[in-house]
Amino acid sequence: MDENRTKFIKRASIIAIIGNAVLALLKIVLGLLAGSLAVVGDGVDTTTDIITSLITLFAAIIMARPPDRAHPYGHMRAEAIATKAVSFVIFFVGAQLALSSARILISGDHTRVPSIIAVYVTIASVAGKIFLAYSQFTLGKRHESPMIIANAKNMLNDIYISSGVLIGLIFTLVFDRAIIDTVLALAVSIWVMKTAIEVFLDTSVEVMEGIHDHSVYDRIFEAVDLVEGASNPHRARIRQISCYYVIDLDIEVGPAITVAQGHEIAVEVEERIKDVVANVYDIMVHIEPHGNLEADEAYGVAHDDAREG
Repeated sequence: MDENRTKFIKRASIIAIIGNAVLALLKIVLGLLAGSLAVVGDGVDTTTDIITSLITLFAAIIMARPPDRAHPYGHMRAEAIATKAVSFVIFFVGAQLALSSARILISGDHTRVPSIIAVYVTIASVAGKIFLAYSQFTLGKRHESPMIIANAKNMLNDIYISSGVLIGLIFTLVFDRAIIDTVLALAVSIWVMKTAIEVFLDTSVEVMEGIHDHSVYDRIFEAVDLVEGASNPHRARIRQISCYYVIDLDIEVGPAITVAQGHEIAVEVEERIKDVVANVYDIMVHIEPHGNLEADEAYGVAHDDAREG
C-alpha cells in the first residue's frame, strides 16, 4: 500500500471516529435523560462504529508495512482480520441490548414514555449519519478503498436504524405506550446482530483464499486470448488480499520457441490482465508446451470451467 493511500485511510478513519463519537455521546446521554431505551440502543450501536473506525485506523498502519521474510505478500490481510474482530464486537453489543430489552418485556417493568427530546436527538442522528455516510462514500470511491466504502455502507445501515427508531418514538408518543420503545429496542438489537453475522461471513471469503467477484476469471481468460502465442489458460487461482488480487495462471505456448520468447509472451499476458483487472498485486504465469498434461493438476479454474460458472 502506498504512503498516500495510507494517509487517506487514516484521515477518513479519524473523521469517522470523531463524528460517531459525538453522535454516540448525544444519543446515549440524551436517550437516558429522555427515558428512551431505543435511542440508547441506537447510541450503543453507534459506539460500535467508533470501534470499527479505530480498528480500521490500526489496520491501515499495519497494512502500510512493507513485505518481509515472514510476510512475503505484505500485511494487507490485516484488514480482514480486523474486520473479523469488529464483527464479534458488534454481535456482543447487539446481544447485550437484546437481553436487556427481552428482560424488560418479560418482567413487564417498562420504562416511562420517552420525552420529546428523544425525537430531536434522533433527527439530529439521522442528519449526522447522512453526512458521515456521504463523506465516507465520496472519499472511498475517490481513492478506490473498499474498506472505507464498507464503513460507509455500515453507516448507511445506521441511517435505517435511526429512522426506524424515529418512527417508533413517534408512535410511542402518539399512543402513550412505553412498550413500543422497548419492542423497538429489541428490533434494533436483532438488526445489529444480523449485521455482525453478515460482516463475519463476508470476510470469510478472503480468509479462505477466495474472491467475491468470479467474473475476474472470465476477464483473465479473455485477456490471454488476445495474446498471440498464448493458449489454453488453465489452473487459474486468484486470492484476494484486501482490495488487491494475487493471480496464478498456467498457459500453453509452442514447444519450439526459446525461453526468451516464452518470457515475452508471459510478460504480455501479465500486461493484458492488468489492463482488464484493477488492483492486481502480483501475477505468476507458468509456461507449458502445447498439449502438456499433468495428472496432479487438481487445483485452479480452466477456461471451460469459467464459462460453465
